[in-house]
Amino acid sequence: MEVTCPVCSATFKVPDTVTVATCPYCGATFKVESGEKVGEHFFFPPMREDPAGKLLKFLSRQYGAPADIVDARVTKKELHWVPVYFFYLHGKDKYKETVEEVRFLGIPAGSPFKTLLMNYPFPVRGKRFFDETIVKKGKYYEPEMPREQAEEIARSHITTALQQEAREESARTGGFELEVVFQGLVHYPVWEVHYEYNGQSFVNFVDGTDGRVIRAEYPLMSEARKRATLLGIGLIGAGALLGLIASAYAGTVWGLIGGLVGGGAGAAGVFSKGSVSKRVVSEVMGIKKGNTYFMPV
Repeated sequence: MEVTCPVCSATFKVPDTVTVATCPYCGATFKVESGEKVGEHFFFPPMREDPAGKLLKFLSRQYGAPADIVDARVTKKELHWVPVYFFYLHGKDKYKETVEEVRFLGIPAGSPFKTLLMNYPFPVRGKRFFDETIVKKGKYYEPEMPREQAEEIARSHITTALQQEAREESARTGGFELEVVFQGLVHYPVWEVHYEYNGQSFVNFVDGTDGRVIRAEYPLMSEARKRATLLGIGLIGAGALLGLIASAYAGTVWGLIGGLVGGGAGAAGVFSKGSVSKRVVSEVMGIKKGNTYFMPV
C-alpha cells in the first residue's frame, strides 16, 4: 500500500501488514493508520570489517572444526536492517525493598529474524539518529508489531523477573510498582553469511555492529566425533561401575540405577554436542541471565 509521510509529505509504498512505517526521505517514523509520530528513531552503524572473515575466524577456534575452515568459500553476504523497540524497565515490590529489578530490553518488531533475536543482548551505546540512506544499504524491514504490543511484552518481562526474584527470596509480595519507558525504535544491522565446505552449505548470522557471531554452523570432523562418542561411552561405563560399587555396599539396586542415570546424563550432553556431523554455536546467545552487554548510556 502507499502511505504519505506526515512530516515531509513524501509518498512511498510499504507492505500491507505493517502498522508503523519509516519515511525513506526524511527518516520520520509514524503509525500508518493515524500518521502519529512514533518516538525517536535510531540505527546502529554497521562495522567496517568483513563479517565473513569474523565468522570463519570464530569457527576456526571451535571444537572439532576443520583446520582450513577459514578458507571456506563464501557464497552469500547480505545485510539486514531489523526493527527493534528498546525499553528501560524498572520494577520493585511495594513492600519488600530487596525485590527490585532494573533491565534494558530490546524487542524485535519485524523481519524473519524475530525469533533469532528474541532475548538478544542488544547494546545501547553507539546508536545514532536515523539516516534514511541506510534503507538502500541492505534489506530494510518495517515494524510489524505495534509499539503497544511491545510495551505489554516488556511489562510482562519485568513482572516475571520480579516474581522470580521474590520466589528466590521466599518473599511474600505485596504487588509491584512498574516503570516501562520506551527508548525508541532502532534499526539493527544483522549480516546473513552463507559458506560452502566440502560440498555442504552452511547458514550463519553475524551481529552487524561488532562481528559477534549470533548463530553459526560448521562441520564437525570425524575424529572429533569419534572422541566424543568414546567419551560418552566412557561416562556411561564409569557411572555403571560406581553404581555397582554403591549397590554392593548398600545392598540395594538403587546405587546402580543412580550411577546409570548420572552417567547417562553426562553422556547425553557429550553426544548432543560432539557426536553430530554439524554443530550449531553462538558467541553471545549462551548468556542465560540478564543482558551483560546491554548497558545504559
